[in-house]
Amino acid sequence: MKRLLTRYLARARAMQCHYLLGSLILLLAVYPYASTGSTGPAALTLLSSFILITGVYAVSDRRRQVAIAAALAIPAFGLGWLHILTGIPALSTAGSVFTLLFYTFTALISLHRVIRTRLVTADTISGAVSVYLLMGLTWATAYDLVETITPGSFASSQPDTAFTFSLFIYYSFVTLATLGYGDITPLTDQARSLALLETVSGTLYIAVLIARLVAAAGWQPESGKE
Repeated sequence: MKRLLTRYLARARAMQCHYLLGSLILLLAVYPYASTGSTGPAALTLLSSFILITGVYAVSDRRRQVAIAAALAIPAFGLGWLHILTGIPALSTAGSVFTLLFYTFTALISLHRVIRTRLVTADTISGAVSVYLLMGLTWATAYDLVETITPGSFASSQPDTAFTFSLFIYYSFVTLATLGYGDITPLTDQARSLALLETVSGTLYIAVLIARLVAAAGWQPESGKE
């Protein structure tokens, strides 16, 4: 029994980023349907909670990383649900700040792990994809914060558009992939700066990631040299 438990834990440890990637894909696949109706905010908060939990586990290689991730995830989790229960806007804003910091920290730790890897595994690929998706969610959270703090930072080609977090998820990934549909436009300097930084970071990430994975694939385990 003990041997089976040890084997299971070792297998789970080797799939840390799989769980994070699964929760990210779940959010992106379900949010257009979960965000509608009166239960939309609660559904989005639930999906985001899965990312917080799996994100903490994804960076649990070291105690310091777990401590920092938990210190960011717990307030983000608690403030998000308190906002659902009370409806106080300040709680949502504070929760978004902690969520933004958590996404950034998790993405950086995961990116560091991908860059340092010498042997490309399925978990390495999951980590690399997770970083890209976390980048999109990080910028979406930043856009939402900017619009909350400074209403009118964005304009839409469709009149009476409600700038919700769900809409900023769409805008963020369109910007990250440099598609530039033009249906949403940043108006203020702060919003334009964020859009510019996301475009550059998305392009650089793809270039650096491909170069690093190609280098890792050429590493010879027998000699230990690249």
